[in-house]
Amino acid sequence: MKFLIFGANGYIGGYLYSRMRAEGIEVVGTGHCSRGAEGLVSFDAGKESAADMAKWMTGKERTAILCIAQTNIDRCKSEYEQSRQINVVVIKEMIKALIQEKYHIIYFSTDNVFDGVKGNYTEQDTTNAINQYGKMKEEIELFLAGRYPEVCIFRLPKVLGVERDTKNMLTDWEYKQADDEIRCIKNMKMSVVAKEDIYQACLISAERKMHGIYNLCSGETLSRKELAAKFFERLGMDNKKIVELDADKFGFLDIRPLNVSLDCSKFSRETGYRFRSYEMMIEQYLQYNKLNESRKEEEK
Repeated sequence: MKFLIFGANGYIGGYLYSRMRAEGIEVVGTGHCSRGAEGLVSFDAGKESAADMAKWMTGKERTAILCIAQTNIDRCKSEYEQSRQINVVVIKEMIKALIQEKYHIIYFSTDNVFDGVKGNYTEQDTTNAINQYGKMKEEIELFLAGRYPEVCIFRLPKVLGVERDTKNMLTDWEYKQADDEIRCIKNMKMSVVAKEDIYQACLISAERKMHGIYNLCSGETLSRKELAAKFFERLGMDNKKIVELDADKFGFLDIRPLNVSLDCSKFSRETGYRFRSYEMMIEQYLQYNKLNESRKEEEK
C-alpha cells in the first residue's frame, strides 16, 4: 500500500507522515513551502494541480489522505472567503482529481457538523452545523454522499498527541500548571481521540478500502472540566481550581456547539479495533515527554 498525504506538515498530517516513514511504508507527503517535516514535497493546493501530484504514484494500491484544511473555528468566520476556498472549493477539486486517478481517499471531517444539542452522535444522525467551520465540513460530507460515496470520511473530535504542541490540549494545560485557575466552557461535553488511533484507522481503512462515514474517538463523553480535572489529578494537583464559564465569556467570534460527543461503535464493530481511553492518552503523553527530557539531559 502506498500513501499520499496532502498537508503532511500539519498537526495530524505531520504525525501520519512521520509514523509511516518510521514504519517503512511508502509515503509521499506534501506541505506548503515544505515546512514541518523531512522530505516533504512543496505543494500549494490553491495554485497547483492535485491531479499532477497524484501521478507521482503508480499502482493500484494507493490511498490519499486529505489533511489540508483551515480548522480554526474563529478564522473560518473572520476569514470566511479564504477559509471556504480551502475547506470546500479546493477540497472538491482535489477529490475529483484523485477519484479520476483511482485513489482510495480518506477525508477528515469534524464533530462540529452537529449542533451539540443531543450528544453521543452516531453516523446515522442528521448533521446541523451551527458555525462556519462545521458548515464547510458538512457541505463536503453531503457532496461526498451524493457524488463519491466510495470515499472514507473520518469524523474527528478533539485530537490528542503524545508530543508537546500548541494545538494539543494537554500541552496547554501542562503549561498552565502555575496559573491560579483553569477556565473551561460551561456545559461543554466532548469526545477525544489519540493521533495514534487515527493512524491505525487510516491503515485499516486503506487495507479494507473502507467507505462512508465513521466516528473516531475513545468512546467516552466528558465535560471540558472533567477532562482538565483528570489531567491535573494525574499530575498530583487534585485541588487545582477549574472554573466553568459560559461560552460568551471567552470572546469567540463564532458559536461553539456544547455537546458534540461521538459514538464510535460502528468503526469498532466493523473492524474490531479498540480506541485508547482518555486516561491512557494522558499517561502516554506524560511518559513520552518525561523520556524526551531524560534524553536531552543525557545529551548535555
